[in-house]
Amino acid sequence: MRGLNAILANRSQLQVLRTLYEHERALTGRETERRTGLSNRATMLALDALVEARAVNCEKEGRAHYYTLNHEHYLVERALRPAFDAEIFFWDDLRKAVRATVRPKPLAAVATGPLAREEADYGGRLILTMIFSTGRNRIRALATIGDLADTIRDRYGMVLEHNMLDTYTMDREEYTPLWRRVEREGILLFGTLP
Repeated sequence: MRGLNAILANRSQLQVLRTLYEHERALTGRETERRTGLSNRATMLALDALVEARAVNCEKEGRAHYYTLNHEHYLVERALRPAFDAEIFFWDDLRKAVRATVRPKPLAAVATGPLAREEADYGGRLILTMIFSTGRNRIRALATIGDLADTIRDRYGMVLEHNMLDTYTMDREEYTPLWRRVEREGILLFGTLP
């Protein structure tokens, strides 16, 4: 059986499945379109294919069609639910990996970039900014960044790009664009930002 081919035939179907998984209540086609960011045509084609494969339920009320994920579907239960749960817990798992690998531990770690913005095409990159209490700790931590890069490559299939700052250098003017990006899109993994 290769049923995943039918329900994951394209990125639109995956995006619709993910959106329905994240919402407990039924969504109309328009709500699904708005939440996925897909075009109306892409959303409706994906919904039609998923209803036909029985991965999604469709209830009609008047002129409206309401869609829910079919939690009874074998592949939804056994394959998609664990995969979507893993996505939900990704940032927590990454936090643990950074804390376990980087020595001395940073005061804070923040993820930015396309992955933090939840862009579908994030380019396989993970951008981390880590702040250390002193320049000495920052320099000492450089020895563990290779291990962190290996962990991120092997565990998540991503390339690590990193910024390492300390509380004495982070206020430099050259880091202003970085702090704007952190403010706008940053996901704080742990710690507090000074």
